[in-house]
Amino acid sequence: KLPSVWLCFSFFFWSTCALSAIQTFASPAMQSMYGLPLSVTALIVTGYMLCGAAGMVVGGFLVGRVKRLESVISICMLGSGLLLFIVGTGWLPAMVAVVVASLAGLGTGLAGPSRDMLIKRAAPPGATGRVYGTVYSGLDLGFCLAAPVFGYMLDHQMNNAVFYGSAIALVLSVVSAVIVGDGVSKKSKAALAPAA
Repeated sequence: KLPSVWLCFSFFFWSTCALSAIQTFASPAMQSMYGLPLSVTALIVTGYMLCGAAGMVVGGFLVGRVKRLESVISICMLGSGLLLFIVGTGWLPAMVAVVVASLAGLGTGLAGPSRDMLIKRAAPPGATGRVYGTVYSGLDLGFCLAAPVFGYMLDHQMNNAVFYGSAIALVLSVVSAVIVGDGVSKKSKAALAPAA
């Protein structure tokens, strides 16, 4: 019944679509685009996940110091989306493209703790478990639906679309997070307002 819960669900869905594209399809797409051997392009997944883990650690400290969590999510996810978009253009030198695609994981990792706390703030009292259960099912759906879409792109030599699609998915996840953050902010302001 709560729109904020479904917006959080959509946030997870879109961000997982981007992750699915990078984990599964970025390496062969970059191999075709940049002419690198698979042994090199496979490092994208490793680099993306390591940067994501480092970002998660830093993001955990950051989340306690920021009031508007959606601003952290927006900056980090849009930054990652921009990096993936640049890789998709094919303008970068091959090895630089591998590094840039890997660095995109930093933004998604930084946004992770803020994302989780935003969901907690959006959940009604006593319903956090149900909300997390609903929201996290967006992960499964994202992985399930993204695979055939990005696989189709790869099969039809739309290699740069793998990176463009990931960037677009991250932007859509930001839209969801901003709407949820605005709702949480309005709810907390209403709670703090003195009764008339």
